[in-house]
Amino acid sequence: MFRKKGFWTILIIFLLAIGGGSYYYYNNVYLPSQETDEPTIQTAKVRTGDIVVSASGAGVVVSASEIDLGFRAAGTLADVTVQIGDKVQAGDVLAVLDDTDARKAVALAEIQLAQAALQVNPDALTENISLSEISISQAEINLASAQANLDELLSWEPDGDAIALAEANLAAAQAGYDAAVNKDAVAGSSVTAARVNLEQAQTALVDAQAAYDVAFDPGRDWELNDPRRATALENERDSAIRNLEKAQGALEIAQANYSLAVGNLNNDNATGAEVSVINAEQALVKAQTGPTDAEIEAAQLQVQQAQIGVVQAELSLEQAQINLEASQTALGQTVLVSPIDGVVVAVNAQVGESVGTTPFITVADLTQPLLEVYMDETDLDKVGLDYEVEVVFDALPDDIFVGRVVQIDPKLAIVDGVTAVRALVLLDTESFNKPQTLPVGMNAAVEIIGGRAEGALLVPVEALRELAPGQYAVFVMENDEPVLRVVEVGLMDFTSAEIISGLTQGEIVSTGVVDTE
Repeated sequence: MFRKKGFWTILIIFLLAIGGGSYYYYNNVYLPSQETDEPTIQTAKVRTGDIVVSASGAGVVVSASEIDLGFRAAGTLADVTVQIGDKVQAGDVLAVLDDTDARKAVALAEIQLAQAALQVNPDALTENISLSEISISQAEINLASAQANLDELLSWEPDGDAIALAEANLAAAQAGYDAAVNKDAVAGSSVTAARVNLEQAQTALVDAQAAYDVAFDPGRDWELNDPRRATALENERDSAIRNLEKAQGALEIAQANYSLAVGNLNNDNATGAEVSVINAEQALVKAQTGPTDAEIEAAQLQVQQAQIGVVQAELSLEQAQINLEASQTALGQTVLVSPIDGVVVAVNAQVGESVGTTPFITVADLTQPLLEVYMDETDLDKVGLDYEVEVVFDALPDDIFVGRVVQIDPKLAIVDGVTAVRALVLLDTESFNKPQTLPVGMNAAVEIIGGRAEGALLVPVEALRELAPGQYAVFVMENDEPVLRVVEVGLMDFTSAEIISGLTQGEIVSTGVVDTE
């Protein structure tokens, strides 16, 4: 409390000192410095009025947001569904590429996925299992089987029942072998006898053929003319025919008997029985001694191969799924959709043209009319966020639009070689009836209101005397004499200044002196 009183006491003394010094300066320095002997003091009356501090600039209508759109891959335009001026919503289709190749790629990827799925689960199709749900159960079953076989070999112990069974199998195989040997021996004797009979039949046929050739020798046909010899020759020839036919039949029978004997010998030999004995002996040894190192190594290799099979099945299925997803993504990229609500402002391609990844459709958000404004950098102190703005468009000179500053760039811009302040102004849609009449690119004159005061006390700026930065005083005419008075100044333009405190309406203030000569 006392500190505040001391502060005001010091301030009053300071102001009185300033006032006295100023009075002294005004009467003894300022007035004598005038060239005229009788200077005339110029004055002005403190009045009420309105004052507006503003900065002028030029603006152009821009979109709130604007997106240039194109496909992610090159192709041929199959359809363009929009044209300039169309309103679109987020998700609307704007254009479509020819998707023939993309659909083929998806179909091929689906086939490859099905093949990979069948490798890990052959029943996938018959069980109507979803491809995305197919597991690697088959590969895991193979691994479990191989692991179980290896575990059985590693934990082997002699089994009395198995050994007894192997011994019985060996005895049976040996008995079978002995019986086969005996049978082969009997069959061998039968073959020998049949071969002898065959050889005898062959000899008899040769003899019968020789007798036939003698009986039917053409050189003996003369005997048929001799009654005494004709009967004997005919009897001889009949006998030769019968003996030849008999010898031929006997040879055929002997040949058949020999073939049968040989066949019986081949079917009943001891070779198969000997193999059975060998297998039974090996089975008995295995039952008595257990698995060999080679068998254990082979089982371990099978486990490793089964493990690899599981991993390969997983990778194969995963790769097939990735390929399908990639091809489906590529197919989806043949359709260009709008990511925002807006208006189509540019379409730079036609159906049938080949397009790359360069954007060819532009969608802009025109729901909020914005102005891009540029002002001289000397007006930077008159521009601030939310400052009121008045706009007059070149095409609509009779209408005044209002808005507010929503953005000020922190970096100065260079426009036509001149340094300028760039700001964005959001127009108040309630201040005009037809926002659609403000197309992008429309030019305007912009007035940014840095301050406004209505019904304020005003004095000419010439009446102000700056005592210190931001501190002012005026000379008030009292009894025709100027008296210095400290005032609080508000808004100030090129001609007038707002007086917040220190003066009242109607008081006379000095604005300087004029030469009367």
